[in-house]
Amino acid sequence: MIGTRIAQARKSASLSLRALAQKVEVSSTTIFKYEKEESTPDSTMLIALAEALDVKVAYFFKVNSDIKLTNLEYRKRKLSRKELKSINSKVINLVEKRLELELFYPKAESVKFKVPNGLPKYVQYQYDIDDMANRLREIWNLGENPIADLSEILESKGIKIFMIDESSKNNFDGFAGLANGEQIITISKDWTGDMQRFTLAHELGHLILEGRLDSKIDEEKASDRFAGAFLLPEKALKEKLGEKRKRVEIAELAMIKAEFGVSMQVVFIRANQVKIIGHDYSNSLWKFFKKEGWDKKEPSEVYPSEKVYRFKQFILRAVSEECIVESKGAELLDMSIEKFHNYLMTGI
Repeated sequence: MIGTRIAQARKSASLSLRALAQKVEVSSTTIFKYEKEESTPDSTMLIALAEALDVKVAYFFKVNSDIKLTNLEYRKRKLSRKELKSINSKVINLVEKRLELELFYPKAESVKFKVPNGLPKYVQYQYDIDDMANRLREIWNLGENPIADLSEILESKGIKIFMIDESSKNNFDGFAGLANGEQIITISKDWTGDMQRFTLAHELGHLILEGRLDSKIDEEKASDRFAGAFLLPEKALKEKLGEKRKRVEIAELAMIKAEFGVSMQVVFIRANQVKIIGHDYSNSLWKFFKKEGWDKKEPSEVYPSEKVYRFKQFILRAVSEECIVESKGAELLDMSIEKFHNYLMTGI
């Protein structure tokens, strides 16, 4: 059991056998034997491994819940084998905590995600995707207004959202999949809020559009269009910009970004898709953004990061209702007992 946990934590930290061995000053063969359960580290070595891997010693003694990630769909860029192992290990660790909490506190169980009835069965053209997004908003009673807390809405529909520490400079663009049959979407804490929201909506698009697209439609592009239409509906955008424009001001893009939580680029792409502005003008804006470096860092204020509250809220309820003790709550949130106790008292 300990060996499996060491291997999982090492992969999560993107460390090779040799790199971990150097950190704890043993041979890579020794680490290999630990992971294969051919040898067991003593208490001193466990402390050293925990420090090197940035985990608590108790982590090594958790019962392996045999988490299986399946049906994984990664966005856009290809990931190396090492990156995949690291990301999967991080997600497995978070899923284990969710399942462990549900074991002690059944009220934490969420509904199973199901694609709702009443959606169009077939998408023949790109613009039909907007109808799909609008219909889903209707079914979920979201109206035309900005979606203030996308993560919470998806969680309430049975999609578990996980945020991992993964640099925005890496190839990771987010993924959707199943963890022991539970629908999950994973994003990075390091991204801007608008990027997080678009990725969540994009992955939702994959789930909603699966099996409905005409063979001529690229699924990635379709999911991008779904994300834009779901976060920024045509009716709402036309209320802001009008039915037809020859040009739009950068300040207008920034204002709509701040209100709807999408990038400035998504705003003018959507304006082109719903025929507020022409294709040539949209292309000229894109070229201007690239020239100014705004395709990587937009000139407007950074949109706040998404907050995933549900797991933390259930932990606090479980402690309050004496289903788990404070030390278990601290462990699940990767806090010291002192820090967790102070958090309970102050919310900080």
